[in-house]
Amino acid sequence: MKRNGLWAAVLLCAAIGPLRAQTPTLSVEDYARAERVLDYHLKGRLKNAQIVPRWLPDGRFWYRRDGEHATEYMQVDPVARNRAPLFDSARMREAIREVLPAAAKREPEPLAVAIEDGALRVRFAGDANRQLSCDVVEHRCRSVALGTPDPLWLPSPDGRRAVFVRDHNLWLRELDSGRERALTRDGEAYYGYGVVPDLSLRAVPKQQGRWQRPPYLLQWSPDGRRLFGTRFDERRVQSYPMLAMAPEGGHRPVAYAIRMGLPGDAEQVRVEWYAIDVDGAGDAAQPRRIVAPEGWAPFVEADTFGWSTDRRRVYAAIGRYERSARLRLVELDLDSGRVREVLEEQSKTRAQLNGFFYNRAAVRVLAGADQVVWFSERDGWGHLYLYDLRDGRLIRRLTSGEWPVRDLVGVDEARRLAYFTAGGREPGDPYLRRLYRVALDSGEIALLTPEDADHAVEVGVGAFSGGTAIALLSPDANYVLDTYSTLESPPRTVLRSTRDGTVALELERADPSDVIAAGWRAPQRVRLKAADGRTDLWATVYFPPGYSAASAKPGQYPIIDGFYGGPHVTNAPVGMREAMVAMNPISRSSLAALGFVVLTIDGRGTPGRSRYFHDLSFGAGADPQIDDHVAAIKELAGRYPGLDLQRVGVYGHSYGGYTSARALLRYPDFFKVAVSSAGSHNFQGLYAHFGSMERLFAGPADYGNGARLRPTPDAIALNYRDLDNAPLASRLRGKLLLVYGDLDENAPPALTAQLSAALIRANRDFDLLYLPNQNHELFRNDAYYTRRMWDYFVEHLMGAKPPAHYPLKPPA
Repeated sequence: MKRNGLWAAVLLCAAIGPLRAQTPTLSVEDYARAERVLDYHLKGRLKNAQIVPRWLPDGRFWYRRDGEHATEYMQVDPVARNRAPLFDSARMREAIREVLPAAAKREPEPLAVAIEDGALRVRFAGDANRQLSCDVVEHRCRSVALGTPDPLWLPSPDGRRAVFVRDHNLWLRELDSGRERALTRDGEAYYGYGVVPDLSLRAVPKQQGRWQRPPYLLQWSPDGRRLFGTRFDERRVQSYPMLAMAPEGGHRPVAYAIRMGLPGDAEQVRVEWYAIDVDGAGDAAQPRRIVAPEGWAPFVEADTFGWSTDRRRVYAAIGRYERSARLRLVELDLDSGRVREVLEEQSKTRAQLNGFFYNRAAVRVLAGADQVVWFSERDGWGHLYLYDLRDGRLIRRLTSGEWPVRDLVGVDEARRLAYFTAGGREPGDPYLRRLYRVALDSGEIALLTPEDADHAVEVGVGAFSGGTAIALLSPDANYVLDTYSTLESPPRTVLRSTRDGTVALELERADPSDVIAAGWRAPQRVRLKAADGRTDLWATVYFPPGYSAASAKPGQYPIIDGFYGGPHVTNAPVGMREAMVAMNPISRSSLAALGFVVLTIDGRGTPGRSRYFHDLSFGAGADPQIDDHVAAIKELAGRYPGLDLQRVGVYGHSYGGYTSARALLRYPDFFKVAVSSAGSHNFQGLYAHFGSMERLFAGPADYGNGARLRPTPDAIALNYRDLDNAPLASRLRGKLLLVYGDLDENAPPALTAQLSAALIRANRDFDLLYLPNQNHELFRNDAYYTRRMWDYFVEHLMGAKPPAHYPLKPPA
């Protein structure tokens, strides 16, 4: 027996030895190849992929472009169809040197461009007390007083004065004389004017002094006589601790107390508006407090939609998030504080003013006509409607059909025309955006962008998210800038006539040669079926270099699902710029370069399609999407030889951290490895404000019999209990890496800790990566996290050995 046992051991070692010897090893050069196509290293290398015009009163505009050796500035005359340099950099530098030699040491960078005394002049930075005003034709400069010297000030429309925040209050400064006076006096901590509230998810950098901005959610009236803003009362909101365990410059952990309400808390943030008559006297000079009706709250993500012609009224939206979500357009009287309802939308699921959460509301007030262009999904698709502001009467429906409006680009009030983007109206990929024109008086629609591509005619993200409006439509609405591309074709920016869509002038063609030389390869767009076997889904697939269906060996390529899946946005790129430098998740090209097939799928529950398609995630969270991803990956593997369904991994960040962990737990026989960073692994521990969770995920928290307040500290709302990842902890069988940053306000570290506690209670093995002093941006800016994520998939999914301690460079 002993001899037989010895021979068995020898034979076993002989069998295992060759297997171990065959374990592949990835080299430093393999990682270097992947690093060269990492998103943050490619950022900015696709030159002139995006243009932001700065319009002048006479219809011309100027913009910044990436020159061969340095930044260049161009001016465009649409009428003359002429594009030329704004100025000669060498001559301008000499002109600057004659007036202020020290300022000539830096490249001339325009602060502003204006028409003064009939001549086009550019403002450049000078010194602490002066700026330079230079004629772009004669290249002659003169010293002038500072315009608005402090970037934290909000200048008036005429540029003569500015408003700023001091000690929680608003102050006005006359720029010519320097005189200052207080506009408000009752501001205090957590209830100030123009201050960034903690619920903005920037409380920690604000306390650290790293997050400053001009007065928040405040705007001047077009005539410069009034100010209108949003004020947040967080005084009663409970304190939420954020702890920096390894702070820079010290040994004692640093605690940051921020105000954050959780679902079921008795006290949540309260929101109101205020108006100030800047030139008023006596009582008229006091801020006018404007409050939404009881049970309603300002829809702050939408900001405001416009002013009345007399500048005494503002139009905004309010929301009420019960089982039937309700959304109202209201008129705010700035003199009396009265709130008048114009119209109301109701929905059993979500009520939104744009299908995409972060996009600006697709609403526009036409003050001269007392009308409003309004967005609604009432018929199952996102469309535009024209209403009378005076009585809320529907005048006509502007768009219709089985396709959604994406963004309202602008309105030509004089010619009664609106311009919008939409997807799915033309045959083919429904995520490719096109630009259209619709007549307000007839509803007649015209396609302005015939090219089969994604036309990124974007208007910017909402003010609440820190965005500013982008004006791609000319002030006279005769022209529009259109940047279009596909995954294979680089962005091309043209100036189009809004009359018929003809190209008046080509402005830029992005040059991809630099990124191609780095090794980047375009992914492929693939149509697959959802788990129901009927619904079409679209995915973007990154194949490894050299992949060939003809030569691929069975099981050669492991698969990674790059997952986000939230109801906020879509994540499968359709254009080249987005495919190279993705919003979330990143590293898709890099992981493909390492030998994985990487795909991102826009499953059911995400926006951009019908309301039914989007609403499947309401109450069900990510589960329908996870089901779709499994079905789609199986179909993909059946269509493309070499894909290994026994080696499928998944990763994601933020909501994608939640979905990737949940995918591993719900389908333990399918997904084998997951890397989940900054996951929102439950909803009872996530912030609640403005109905953000209620509006997007599953309605208001319900603790039984309609109770909205948490009865005990550990109670979980009935409608969110099934969305918690912790009850699935015992199902873990694969490899799971959880990642978190200790100063992440978007997905607080406690959510990852709570899932970790559940995994420990279930006696499951998992890995945990803690990143000190990191916030929610860790997936974009932390090279150590990125390298560890690569290593995890290489080791546990590919079955290979990564190079030890590869020194991945951080972003610039």
